Amino acid sequence: MSENQVVVKKVIKASPEEVYEAFTDPRIMSRWFYPFDGGRVEVTNTLEVGGAYSIVMFEPEGGKYEHTGEYRELRAPERLVFTWNSELVQGTVVTVTLADVEGGTEVTVTHDFLAIEKIREDHRMGWTGCLNNLDKLFA
Repeated sequence: MSENQVVVKKVIKASPEEVYEAFTDPRIMSRWFYPFDGGRVEVTNTLEVGGAYSIVMFEPEGGKYEHTGEYRELRAPERLVFTWNSELVQGTVVTVTLADVEGGTEVTVTHDFLAIEKIREDHRMGWTGCLNNLDKLFA
């Protein structure tokens, strides 16, 4: 693990195919892809290598967080790679790997090129919250 990297893992009680779809279908993403309780999210994407996505997260208190990027790799149902840009970071890269394990799918989110410790911790908490919501979706 690089010092400029965040790695978050969680086993989700669903098949790799279901989890991959949850990471790529905007209708499903809108049900879990935010890190806080009571939030909501608007998602659009063009699901192809080179295709763009937009994720706008809304906190219950009114905060708004916009994320954009481009898909670099789409290998269903085992791997996605995309750039991740926001007000805080530009040109970072997220790799999501999905491994079939007993009891479900082990999801590993690796977020690279986060040079500042505070930003790494914020993203670690964000990805952890998102994966917790994904887990609740399949519970």
